[in-house]
Amino acid sequence: MKTVLLLSLFLVSVAFGAAEAADVNFGFNGRYKTGTWAPLRITVQSQNQPTPFIGDLVVEVRSFSSDTPMERYAAELRLHTTAEAEKKFYIYCPKNAVQLVVQLVPTTPSKSIALGNTQPSVIQEFPLPPPLSRKDYFVLVLAQSGDKFKRFIDKQQLAGSDGGQVYVEYLQNSTLLPRAWIGYGAVDVLVIRTLTERRISKAQQTALLDWVQRGGTLILSGGNNFSTLQGSFVEPFLPVELKSLQKTDRLPDTVREQFGFQGQDNNSTIFERIQFVPKVGCQMLVGTKEQIYVAKRKFGDGQIISLAFDYNAPPFSEQQVGETFWHGLLSSYGKSARHFVDQYALALEHEEKIHEEFRSTSVKTGLIGVPLIKLLFIILPIYLLSFGGLLFYFGKSKQKVCTYWIGGCVLVLLSVSTIAAVRVVLPNSVTADRLSILSVYPERQRAHLLSYVSVRAATRAKTSIGYTQMSFIRHQEVEDSRLERRQKIGTLFQDSQVQLRELLVDPWQPTTYVKEVFLDVSELLYPLENAWYVTGREMTYLGDVALDAEPELSTAALQLQITPQIPPDPYKELSGKRKWFARILRQEYVLRHLEKEADASLPPYLIGWTSQGNLTDIIVDGNVKTDDDTLVIFRPKGYKW
Repeated sequence: MKTVLLLSLFLVSVAFGAAEAADVNFGFNGRYKTGTWAPLRITVQSQNQPTPFIGDLVVEVRSFSSDTPMERYAAELRLHTTAEAEKKFYIYCPKNAVQLVVQLVPTTPSKSIALGNTQPSVIQEFPLPPPLSRKDYFVLVLAQSGDKFKRFIDKQQLAGSDGGQVYVEYLQNSTLLPRAWIGYGAVDVLVIRTLTERRISKAQQTALLDWVQRGGTLILSGGNNFSTLQGSFVEPFLPVELKSLQKTDRLPDTVREQFGFQGQDNNSTIFERIQFVPKVGCQMLVGTKEQIYVAKRKFGDGQIISLAFDYNAPPFSEQQVGETFWHGLLSSYGKSARHFVDQYALALEHEEKIHEEFRSTSVKTGLIGVPLIKLLFIILPIYLLSFGGLLFYFGKSKQKVCTYWIGGCVLVLLSVSTIAAVRVVLPNSVTADRLSILSVYPERQRAHLLSYVSVRAATRAKTSIGYTQMSFIRHQEVEDSRLERRQKIGTLFQDSQVQLRELLVDPWQPTTYVKEVFLDVSELLYPLENAWYVTGREMTYLGDVALDAEPELSTAALQLQITPQIPPDPYKELSGKRKWFARILRQEYVLRHLEKEADASLPPYLIGWTSQGNLTDIIVDGNVKTDDDTLVIFRPKGYKW
């Protein structure tokens, strides 16, 4: 079995005998995918230094060709003379990322000294292992030692996976589960054999359910796990009710064929199974009317699969049976629609196009984004040269010409000095343009907010952007020069509060970031504009609607409120940023997971726009102006399947 990845290839010590990163555990046993987030745990150990270390633990993500960081993270660190401390990060792995650089940066003696300008105490460089392909199936199994799941399917190719392979890694301790949903970024399937809820914190429970609703697949083993599943935090969302635990030694013939028991006697080993009763929305995958053995339900954009038996106990743990069953299950239901289309994510260019539109919009706003001092330096010399030249050529009095030139120069100096003085007194105006996609999941009254934020200022300056806790921000992957990236990337602090510090903004080139966060929507109302009602591939235009975050609407009840209006162009009613944002999403197939699958009908949903201000959780230092537009995707809570 693979040991936990301990990356420790290179070591460069700048301050001899201070502290070092003893262990670095990246991803899940080193497994991760490019273009996703991964958990990172760093254990920092003191080396008998004479004084305690007070400062920041900084992690940089770098490429092979440049020492300029692609992403930069930090957390406060206090380390006694003989002690160790563990810090947890969530790291985004951009394209071409090949190494992590861990730094211990002491606290600056003066607040005027930026973190990036402080000499680090210790630098350790850790090469990243090769990433998994986005089309691969990454399965994380929470089970104790002796589990046989990996023997059934690991390193094998699935039917219809377009060359993708299955990679299985274990977590033997539930305390290692991520405390933020984004830590599961590379995971496609989470298999839980033994659910020990008392060891799973509330934050871990929330993170797991958020991840499933965002597109993950959760598989829960049954059998003697009946007692731990009953009353657990996942029971309300299972596709079935757990009635009782029964023992049997026979399987129906149809079920035996699906498990691969061909040619074997039906008198098998006695095994335990949970008596399932289907809930609304339950889809039976394996079983009969009398007994369901495998059931599935859609949960947000993800899915939950329940097994009535323990896959690690006979007869289901037999090698041939296990291979047949898991190959069939993962091939057909291993990935949700969202995770299945994720294999195309690296080929999409929507982020580059959104950044270009933000930049062009900044230019189209005219002189608002241009510093007035630079404007005067451009316009006034043109004025002086043009009119001064005319006076010099046609003027009869040399004294008038000299007076004009002297007066003009004095006017330029006074204007520039006045505006410069005003700039010192008045705060710098920062503009934050934001376009977002809000996916609402009424089952738990939660919503996922994906935002593209473009920040620019009236004059070049450094600022900080604060976010709510459990927000995750990354620099947008666009083709910037090394100088631009070095200046604008900033440092993301992932402590009790999330804050992007040392961000350089200017009027000439907007800085674009991508932010993701889960929100509680129990008290929010959504007045949707330009709304559509979508059933399968049919769209009905609704116009403006007032929508509660928790409507008890079935498909039939919702249809009674609709007056069908079908404009020829879905974007006819849109304008401005909404229009070009919607066209980019459509051209790049960003929302292709919403399309109807060939083997299943998706429930209906509403899609519309809002500019509601309370969705904004951005706090920018200084005088900030925000301009928000949000595309809302909403599935009614009481829909019929």
